Amino acid sequence: MRRHTIRPTFSRAGAILCVLGAAAALGLTVVAQAVAKDGQVPFSASFSGTAAFTSQTTVAFNGAGQATHMGRSSNAGVSTIFGPPNTAGCIPSLRTETLTAAYGDQLVIQSNDLGCPTGSTTYHGTGNWVVVGGTRRFAGATGNGSIDGVTDFGPGFSPGTFQFTLTGSLSC
Repeated sequence: MRRHTIRPTFSRAGAILCVLGAAAALGLTVVAQAVAKDGQVPFSASFSGTAAFTSQTTVAFNGAGQATHMGRSSNAGVSTIFGPPNTAGCIPSLRTETLTAAYGDQLVIQSNDLGCPTGSTTYHGTGNWVVVGGTRRFAGATGNGSIDGVTDFGPGFSPGTFQFTLTGSLSC
C-alpha cells in the first residue's frame, strides 16, 4: 500500500498575494478606525428641570441630565414662539439649548419644535435639532437629530417642569 502525502504548495506569486492581502486587511482596519474617530458617532441625551415663561413668546428651560460624550450635564435653553397655533393647537417655536458637561465643555444646539397640547397646561414637543456651536472639545462639532419632550407649565402657566430627550449623531 502506497501512502500519498499531500503537501500544500505555494508559488512565490501566491505568497506575495497572501502577504499583500493581509496588509490590505490591516490597512482597512486602520482606515475604519480613523473614520469612526473622525466621523459621526451616536449621540443621546436626557434632561429635566424647570420651564418658565419669560415673556409672552419666550420660555426658559434650566435643568440637568445625562448625555453621551458629556456625562452628567446641565442645560440652559430658550424657546421662542414664532407663529400662531395650527388647527390642532400646536405651537411652532425655535429653541436654542446650551448643554454643559461637568468639565465645562459646551455643545449648543438649535431645534425647530412643534408643541402640541396634551392637557390644559401640558405640551408634547417634537422637532429636529442641529449643532450650531460648541466650546473646547465641541468646538467645530457638527451633528443633528431629533428632540422629543413634555412641558407641564402648571397652574398659572409658570413655573413648570420639563423633560426632553435628544437622539442623533455628532462629529467632533
